[in-house]
Amino acid sequence: MNPFKYIERQLLRLKIDLATQRTFLAGEIPSIDNDNIIKTVSTNYEELEVIFFEYSKLDENDIIIDVGCGKGRVFNYLLYKGLRNKMIGYEINSVVGEKTKKRLKRFKNVEIRCENIFDDFPKEGNIFYLYNPFKEAMITEFMQRILAVSDRNPVILYNNPIHLEIFNNGNFSCQLFEIPVSRYGYTYTFAVIKPKQAVKKAP
Repeated sequence: MNPFKYIERQLLRLKIDLATQRTFLAGEIPSIDNDNIIKTVSTNYEELEVIFFEYSKLDENDIIIDVGCGKGRVFNYLLYKGLRNKMIGYEINSVVGEKTKKRLKRFKNVEIRCENIFDDFPKEGNIFYLYNPFKEAMITEFMQRILAVSDRNPVILYNNPIHLEIFNNGNFSCQLFEIPVSRYGYTYTFAVIKPKQAVKKAP
């Protein structure tokens, strides 16, 4: 990337980070479980613009779940854009999660849960954002949990969808998008995934 574009991009990140969490959130954090969980990284803000505001139609009643919210940059961007939807972030790394929770506590529509999402799968929420948080076994479990709440009409926004094939089992519709970011000279992929029909609950 040309150095001027790099500086421009970093300044925008700094602006949004300071506006929401009052600190710069650059850098990666190693995984606490290399067998199942990917290291903590932050989604690029230009990708969130496309995913949430060009390829999604958010309603004010939608509840947004960030699976593996890390430092909270997804919520940063949504708050910066003026969204007041309820937002729930799950972060299994308690050290990272507690810091994010503290920095975002002034936003009453944001809740950060420092736990494994599978220990207390949300009883509410219909928009699930993932940036490749898990390895294959845990993505399979996540897929099964989504099927169990398909009466909510959940939508999965799966950025960097390494294990997309797990959802290609006849129960989901999957749209894969490859998006060029000419301004910064790279391309990324994401998928929009929906259960094909609600699973009826036993009476």
